[in-house]
Amino acid sequence: MKRVRVAAGWAAMLVLGGVARAADEAVQLEPQQVTASRSDAAEDEVAQALTVVTRAQIEREAPQTWTDLLRGQAGAFTQASGPGQGIVIVRGLKGSEVLHLVDGMRLNNAFFRNSPSQYIALVDPYNIERVELQRGPGATLYGSDAMGGVVQILTPEYRFDGEDWDTAGALRLQYGSADLARIARVEAAAGNRDVALSGGFTFMDYGERDLGGGGREALTDYLARGYDAKLRWTPGARHELMLGGQYFEYPKLARYFDVAGGPGGPGGDVQSYFQPNDRQFVHARYRYLEPLGMLHGIEIHLAQQQVEDDRLRQPNDSRIDTEQNRSTLDGFTLQAWTPLGDTLRLRYGFDLYRDTVDSTRQRTTIATGATTDTTSTFPDGAQQDSLGVYVHGEWRALPRWRVDAGLRYSRVATDLPATAVSEPAEFADDDLTWQLGTLLDLSERLAWTATAARGFRAPNIFDLGTLGPRPNSNQVNVPNPDLRPETVTSFDTGLRWRAGGLRAEITAFFADHDDRIEPREPTGNTIPNGELGCTQADGCVEVQSRNIAEARYWGIESALRWRAGVTDAYAVLNWTCGQELRDGAPTTPANRIPPLNGQVGAIFAVPHALTIEPYLQFAGRQERLDDDDRDDVRIDPRGTGGWATLNLRLAWVARDGLRLQLDGRNLLDKDYREHGSGIDAAGAGLVAAAVASW
Repeated sequence: MKRVRVAAGWAAMLVLGGVARAADEAVQLEPQQVTASRSDAAEDEVAQALTVVTRAQIEREAPQTWTDLLRGQAGAFTQASGPGQGIVIVRGLKGSEVLHLVDGMRLNNAFFRNSPSQYIALVDPYNIERVELQRGPGATLYGSDAMGGVVQILTPEYRFDGEDWDTAGALRLQYGSADLARIARVEAAAGNRDVALSGGFTFMDYGERDLGGGGREALTDYLARGYDAKLRWTPGARHELMLGGQYFEYPKLARYFDVAGGPGGPGGDVQSYFQPNDRQFVHARYRYLEPLGMLHGIEIHLAQQQVEDDRLRQPNDSRIDTEQNRSTLDGFTLQAWTPLGDTLRLRYGFDLYRDTVDSTRQRTTIATGATTDTTSTFPDGAQQDSLGVYVHGEWRALPRWRVDAGLRYSRVATDLPATAVSEPAEFADDDLTWQLGTLLDLSERLAWTATAARGFRAPNIFDLGTLGPRPNSNQVNVPNPDLRPETVTSFDTGLRWRAGGLRAEITAFFADHDDRIEPREPTGNTIPNGELGCTQADGCVEVQSRNIAEARYWGIESALRWRAGVTDAYAVLNWTCGQELRDGAPTTPANRIPPLNGQVGAIFAVPHALTIEPYLQFAGRQERLDDDDRDDVRIDPRGTGGWATLNLRLAWVARDGLRLQLDGRNLLDKDYREHGSGIDAAGAGLVAAAVASW
């Protein structure tokens, strides 16, 4: 602990010293353009709390998954069940309770689960232009799942000036010593002002992870590959068409915590893999860019996403279980906007999605080689259709006062085929969500924000229809078609300071989460040995998802950035607390609440195009655990210890178009685990990268 305090002291001295030396040379920091309100706007003009990870920040990072880009950012906390997996917790909510978008279309699918998963990580982390996090419900604009927040991942689009054809591209080569990572990314584009065609390929090869204190961890090595292509065509001043495709795959990825266990208990004596997992995404976008009657612009999206979740599990020497799960998500969205005078702008539209789940499972007897079909994880052929219609207004009530308000009707219809223990079911969930936000400039430097919103999450196929044995337990899950949607009502208020080179914000929030869906609740029944995959001699405990809990979350999110002369300083501090009430029982801590966390650092520009960036990332101890946390092998039942890592990044622009970088991470070789993660973090290591662009 003494080393951590010393590291924190040195980092603070470096940051504050750099700021003090250049405080009288402050320069103006420009606001970022964001799409969080489903249209381009300066972040200073958006009432909702936002976190933006820019292209410049992304280029400095060397992420294993894209969720790493939000580590240490305002309002975000990351977890991973193992390498190649990850989630972002926002205001106490996670997984399927946070909506994830790629280029405006849903990444969340019908078997997204409310926990760390590999699905969220099936986006190429080296093909990202910007990441935006809207903290708080975004259901008015985006519908189901947008309860804790909305994460928008935007991929690059090349644009050229002039009529003559031009070319551009980039090559990135990277090596990391802590996990023996070898990464390559190449992309190229050609075009002019009317048309641009681009494509890229990413290769990621990870070896066994070196943990803090020494020793490499087995089953943490894996490969990943990504391909992407995009065509943008502007046939005239009024029209713009974009066609794009993305593919990302893990050929074989260990279900690490399932096998290895953790401080909360041992794993199973099994071999368990996602084998393979991949995501295919094709996307068309059309924009009409000039007024057309009352409409001052139209944007249409048409996309299809396929996520393959194939698994292999060998629980003993006698059998191998394999399964194939696929989600095919088709989406269509249309949005238009109309100005009503100089002070009011309306944005309205609708979206349609259809998600079809295909699921099969087999069991192979090793001694004979015989393979038989068994009960699938999800009802094969299950389908969810969602429809949303919304209107959102932006009103400049006074020169310094802006009000945003929105309303949305959503309908999610579910069709569940019959299973071995349930009849076929068809039903629909309807919901009306709203949002009201205000932004008041108290002075030229200080602004006050406040937002109230209601979000919901319709139960998906994972909640409603999961069937079969749970890993490393005596439980068998059965469907529950009687689930109700989860809802959340959220309030936040904050202050923003914008003056020259200083940008700071602090936001306080409170969220009331009702009808929370809790998985693995016992029904009181016993599944006999040999049925539904049960292999326990005395039978298995029957469990299912149920609406039995309420939760309350509150906390503080804060961030600061100061540019002064040749120095950039930044700091983030997040604190979240949560309580849960189940069926009238005494209040307990809420599930998976992050500890106090954040980061502090500075970027010093020195002669010869060199920058030096010391930074400290940290999290406090978390002892507030619910029963599920204590029973989770990933979490020590006594709580997760606090930690801090000292890091140092050096970057050198050797010449135009060539950037070399050396990143020393966890320099004091701290042995630690992020709360809720299924694997310890990497120990001391160096990441070397070379990026050439033209």
